Amino acid sequence: MKNSFALITGASQGLGLYLSKELASRGYNLLLVSLPNENLASSSKSIENEFNVIVKFYETDLTVKNNIINLCDWANNYKISILINNAGCGGSKKITEASLDYIEKIIQLNIISTSFITKLIIPNLASNTKSYILNVSSMAAFSPIGYKTVYPASKKFIDYFSLGLREELKEFNISVSVVYPGPMKTNNEVSSRIEKQSGFVKSGVVSLHEMAFQSIEKMLQSKKRVIPGKLNKLSKVILKILPLNTKIKLLSKAIKKEIEV
Repeated sequence: MKNSFALITGASQGLGLYLSKELASRGYNLLLVSLPNENLASSSKSIENEFNVIVKFYETDLTVKNNIINLCDWANNYKISILINNAGCGGSKKITEASLDYIEKIIQLNIISTSFITKLIIPNLASNTKSYILNVSSMAAFSPIGYKTVYPASKKFIDYFSLGLREELKEFNISVSVVYPGPMKTNNEVSSRIEKQSGFVKSGVVSLHEMAFQSIEKMLQSKKRVIPGKLNKLSKVILKILPLNTKIKLLSKAIKKEIEV
């Protein structure tokens, strides 16, 4: 389906940009989405020139419902065989200090925009003989975490949403995968937070290039769950074994240390 397009949200930087480049390197045309003023036009042109593919871009704020509808109206003018819901946000903050806007943004971007975009693009994906959806969750989905609270809950939603979709969309030959990135230095703020963590956490950092490669490779193999990085896979096993109260305490202690440094 390399004559079709891949729609990628949060594509201007970090993992989204690397996912875009990985797909372009495999010959896929791209529909890239990000907030305005994030140099998406420049990135799109650069990818187009480097990989000799067609790249279209759309700048909008995905926390606004009508913006999502307008985006999907635009995107559905193209034949889409891959949807990657990468746009998201998080952070570490005491719930007593978190503003309502902070909480709302996480829920709107991580949960609502992913759900709405998927719903509106499914008919396009279903028109192909084979299509793929990749939703970006997080290792944080495997445990509640104090001082992050809303973020891991939102990523657990992505986990369950994706697995339910995978079953439901089989009849349309749409394969749904979900990737659980661990620590990634996607921007200066995130890099700063990672540097405040323990050596164990920092040793689990996977390069954006490797994260993107593994994500796309496994998606195209129709894998259900993708956990890039050996240490992240080990962490998943450990989190499954540990009692719930123990892992909440351990992870919350680490995040509390991060925000108090």
